[in-house]
Amino acid sequence: METLQHFALLLVGGALVNNILLTRFIGLCPFFGVSNSLDTSLGMAGAVVFVMTLATTATWVFWNVLLVPLGVGDFLYIPAFILVIAALVQFVEMYLRKASPSLYRSLGIFLPLITTNCAVLATATESVRPGFFKMGVEYGFTFGEALIYTVGVSLGFGIALLTFAALRERLEVAPVPDVMRGTPMAFITAGLLSFGYVGLAGLFGL
Repeated sequence: METLQHFALLLVGGALVNNILLTRFIGLCPFFGVSNSLDTSLGMAGAVVFVMTLATTATWVFWNVLLVPLGVGDFLYIPAFILVIAALVQFVEMYLRKASPSLYRSLGIFLPLITTNCAVLATATESVRPGFFKMGVEYGFTFGEALIYTVGVSLGFGIALLTFAALRERLEVAPVPDVMRGTPMAFITAGLLSFGYVGLAGLFGL
């Protein structure tokens, strides 16, 4: 029961309480760049969920099987992790180019930028590499913990992105002053949305 509760807290904490976009402000480029369309945001959210989950799985194995035994983890983990993430992004890019050319074109430059998206790299690093401690959580998880936490973070990324995209579409037809339309209103909306996520910390006791 304690294990189940522990995994549930990791999932909720990663998705909502410590939302990587709206409480930690990591990976904001696609958050503002593709959120002007709900369909495009859905495609980006799916790509990030897929890449982030597989990236953490692959980097966890890479770290524990190769980097740590060779004693090179502390100074090679960043280029090694980026290499793994880049390979996964190339796979997603090739699949979307064939399966959904319209979505591939609408994502544009933000799809290959997942390779250097700090949200993906940060999640892989803190899940895999021991020594991170912040917000009362000691990172460097077991494989199961890393997988559950990453699923939570990636789902939280998707939920925040889709929520923001829906709000931006609604704001397009709202009576907003012309001087506030576009980027200014997007930043204000993101700030207000962030307050809601921060308030969840007290609700879940995290």
